[in-house]
Amino acid sequence: MEWTGVSIRMEEGNLSQTPALSESVGLDTDALSSHQRFISSIDHMAEVIDNHEKSTKRELLTGMDSLGGFDSIRSFKDGVSSIGAESIGNALEISLSKFVMGDVLLHKMTTESGQAIRLVVPEKFGGRVESFMLPDGAVVGDAFWNGDILKITFNY
Repeated sequence: MEWTGVSIRMEEGNLSQTPALSESVGLDTDALSSHQRFISSIDHMAEVIDNHEKSTKRELLTGMDSLGGFDSIRSFKDGVSSIGAESIGNALEISLSKFVMGDVLLHKMTTESGQAIRLVVPEKFGGRVESFMLPDGAVVGDAFWNGDILKITFNY
């Protein structure tokens, strides 16, 4: 049972009008490009990352609510309540700040009990990780931004 990423798309009306900076160096680069170039220049970084993942890997224990959701998967009702989402038909709507749109992560995992999702939202002091089951028989359909609302649809 592994978490896999779910792509969150932007609705066409929400696309940023800010042009992306090129992959050049010096004053014409952006922070992400500089960071990626720095990390790739460290020969042993892949080994460090691999060892870190091995040492921090946690088991999935249904029903436990320790460590802010890393070791737990809540019920659908509890998960929706904890993140302040609104369940509308076959979808969830989660109101989030436009400032975190690019950093929000959504993952899914199929368990013996059905499909679960994990939402990672950065915040001022680290962020939130919430994991919860989808309704019985539901699987993630689509995820997209509608203004400052993250909408996650389900298929049955």
